[in-house]
Amino acid sequence: MISDLLVVGIILLMPLLAFFTLREEHLLHSIIGRGMLGIVAAIAYALMGSPDVAVTEALMGALLVTLLYVVVFTSAGEIRVGYVEVPILVQHDKDRLEGYQVEILSRFGKSAGLKPTFVSFENRETLIEAVQEGYMDMAIGPFVLPFDSGEGYLTLPMVETKVFVDDKGQWIDVLRARYSTETKGFDTTAARGEQGFYSVLLSEDAYDIRDMLFSFMGDEEESGIPDLRRKYLGERS
Repeated sequence: MISDLLVVGIILLMPLLAFFTLREEHLLHSIIGRGMLGIVAAIAYALMGSPDVAVTEALMGALLVTLLYVVVFTSAGEIRVGYVEVPILVQHDKDRLEGYQVEILSRFGKSAGLKPTFVSFENRETLIEAVQEGYMDMAIGPFVLPFDSGEGYLTLPMVETKVFVDDKGQWIDVLRARYSTETKGFDTTAARGEQGFYSVLLSEDAYDIRDMLFSFMGDEEESGIPDLRRKYLGERS
C-alpha cells in the first residue's frame, strides 16, 4: 500500500517537473529541472519493477543528457554587458576596452566558461531600460548604490566611492564629477558627500550569474582583485 502511494506520488511529481523545465526562462535552471525529471523517472521505473529501464534512464536521461546540456551551455554561453564609459571603471584606450569593471568581468567570464560581449550605450537611462527589458544581462559604468536602485534589475557593489548630493536630491559620483561634462551646473562644493558603491546592474532574473560573480569576487586568489585595485584605483597592499 505504501509502495503504491509512493509510486503515485512520484508519477504526479513528473509532470510538475516537466512543466518547470519548459516554463523556466533561465537555461541553467531548465537544465537542472531536466536532470531532476530524469532522476524521478528512474525511481518510478525501479519501484514499478523495471530496474533495467531505471538504470538506463538514470544514466542517459539524468546523468548524460544533463552533462551534455551543461557543457554546451557553458561553452557557448554569452553575457551581454552594456556600458557607459567612465574613466577608470570602463574606458577605451584606442581600440581596446579596458577598466576595473571590464577586467573583472573578463576574468569572471574566463573562469565561468562564459563570454562577455560589451555593448556601448550613450547614457545611463537607456542602458538601465535595456537591462530592465532583458536586452542586456549586465550594465557597468556610472551606476552607484544606493542611488541606483529600482525594480527590474539586481545590483552587485564593486568598489566604494563618494557621491555628491545637492539640496534637490540630485547626485553625481566622484569619477563623473572629475571627468564628465555632467558636472556643468552641479556645485560639488555646496553639495554634501555621502558614501556609495560603484555597482554592476544585472537583469532581475540573473540570480545565478550574480551569485557566481559574487563568489568569484570573493576568491581574491582566482579573481586577482587586489592587483586590479592597485592598477586602477591606486591602492597599496
